[in-house]
Amino acid sequence: MEVEVKYALASEETLESIWNDSALEEISDMMSSERLPFLAVYYDTDRMSLRKAHYTLRARSEGSTAFATVKWGGGTKGALHKREEINVAIDPEKVGEAPDIQIFKGSSAYKELKRLTKSSVLKPILTMEFTRSRRRLEYEGNIIELALDTGKIITDAGTCPILEMELEHYAGPNEDSVKELGQKIAEKYGLVPESRSKYSRGLKLITDNTESN
Repeated sequence: MEVEVKYALASEETLESIWNDSALEEISDMMSSERLPFLAVYYDTDRMSLRKAHYTLRARSEGSTAFATVKWGGGTKGALHKREEINVAIDPEKVGEAPDIQIFKGSSAYKELKRLTKSSVLKPILTMEFTRSRRRLEYEGNIIELALDTGKIITDAGTCPILEMELEHYAGPNEDSVKELGQKIAEKYGLVPESRSKYSRGLKLITDNTESN
């Protein structure tokens, strides 16, 4: 289960202020700090079968590593996002190719993925290019990843910016710790909860363009 909070950032200056926040540095594993280029490609069938069933399929490179990911279920409440998620390592050079559904065989998502994509060709529907600044935090006995993203979402219908903060619960007894820490940072920097995922914002671009035509 992926448990995270998302907040929109007002500017890149706000991003840098959070990244260099002395109080956050005190609870940070500074050895885990890194800034990496990310490239993510999202796939679906011509009929958008995965989207209609609330499944998300992507391939994403993170610096020199890459993963194929499927997400499903869960929900969103304000800044808090919860979804089931499975990641499988892939060759970074394969990010531009639709993942083979077989790599998820043995997972709880495989049967439904196979049904939804049966006899269909998976095609790229949107791309994201962004830089992620990330590090691990220790907060009240929990390990949380702080991620600050800046870049863009690219679709055939146009582009939109990415400028946001994510806090994801990695380990520890209290999943709600991401919500508590997120609210503290949001109050300090005047952040607005982001209830929409990057993927849903990209889909809205596509949908709005389709409806206008």
